[in-house]
Amino acid sequence: MDALYIYNLYPRLYKNVKAWEKALPKIAKMGFNGIYLNPIHYPGFSGSLYAPKEYYTLNPLFFSKKGSEVEELKGFIAASNEKGIKVYLDLVVNHTSIDSPLIAEHKNWYVLENGDVKRPGAWEDGKYIQWGDLAQFDLELSSDRDGLWNYLLDMCNYFLDLGFSGFRCDAAYQVPEDFWRFLTGNVKKKFPEALFMAETLGCTPVQIQLLSNAGFDYIFNSSKWWDFNGAWCLEQYEMTKNIAPSISFPEGHDTERLFAESNSYLPKFLQRVYFSALFSKGFMITTGLEYGFKKRINTVNTNPDDWENTDNDFTPVIQKILDIKKALLPLHEESPIKIIDQANWMNVFCFYKEWEGQKVMVILNKDAYNKQSIVLGNIENILGASDITDFSPEEKIKGTITNLNILLNPGEVKIFASKAIYKTATSTVK
Repeated sequence: MDALYIYNLYPRLYKNVKAWEKALPKIAKMGFNGIYLNPIHYPGFSGSLYAPKEYYTLNPLFFSKKGSEVEELKGFIAASNEKGIKVYLDLVVNHTSIDSPLIAEHKNWYVLENGDVKRPGAWEDGKYIQWGDLAQFDLELSSDRDGLWNYLLDMCNYFLDLGFSGFRCDAAYQVPEDFWRFLTGNVKKKFPEALFMAETLGCTPVQIQLLSNAGFDYIFNSSKWWDFNGAWCLEQYEMTKNIAPSISFPEGHDTERLFAESNSYLPKFLQRVYFSALFSKGFMITTGLEYGFKKRINTVNTNPDDWENTDNDFTPVIQKILDIKKALLPLHEESPIKIIDQANWMNVFCFYKEWEGQKVMVILNKDAYNKQSIVLGNIENILGASDITDFSPEEKIKGTITNLNILLNPGEVKIFASKAIYKTATSTVK
């Protein structure tokens, strides 16, 4: 399976589907081969994209002409496919909006409390927050479980028939494994190439393991929150890499913007972008990261007026790191990560990734504010080759490398590998 590089096209930031199409050349040029759209169903009274009211009706906010929504959507998918980009849809199957007509038609599909439909919620900062605009499906114990499951299966097949290539599955760990196995298995009977990506943020390793036989092709990892020191991230990666390859991201539609988190400080911003791209097989950014957007996305209120006019353009940066990633086999597979021992381990993270006998070494300055030294000998022995070359995204060391005794710039990321293992011509990585 080819590595998946996803551009999360957040639909509320664009005027309509025509603006989505105008963004395609830029998305393709950066090197992305997938687009994922947040929910485009008709929403409930709150307006939240994640509170679907009518699955088969498309949100009119995203289309230019009433009555042409389906044709416009199919046209966008076709235009994306022509550029080698597959389109995926955010799939919400654990709840609907509280005003969905499905409640009146199939009340027994929902979790009931004292005869009323239950509104789901979550614990936040020690308090239980109930989402008043949502109604929770009873995917496990509904008296008409078969009817509910088949309804959701038919809905997925409908959107795949429109041209979508699969789904990003929202809050996958909150949905019974049996349901996912039913859904992925039956969908793939008709659409064997369909991909299912499990959103697993905030869940425990045990919860991820419970999804291991559910038919997911990718999961999303939590490397965004790693401080480069704690053991948990590498332990999680080691545990999950054999369950499914994972997707890293420096920001998402429900996180703070990376450029804001970095206080507009370029070394810290680039450190995270590069690390996210190199950590796992898959990689994703959200609309606006390539321009250094700072305003956090809101699933209810974000609109085209929130498009930020910045002086930043990081599209060449993203294109460069994806070119490097595509050129090196260990970087576009869910390959094992092996830490390399070196004296300045408190400030410098040094590791290699290996796949089918090929090795790539990555050195990252954990310190985004100060230069840090690294002394490393016998690089030929570490990487098992004699023609070691620096193909880092920024300043490169010239010539063949046998030992290192250098100062890393604040937040700098360096990449070393044998020329012989490059998948593409050296000219691809500029």
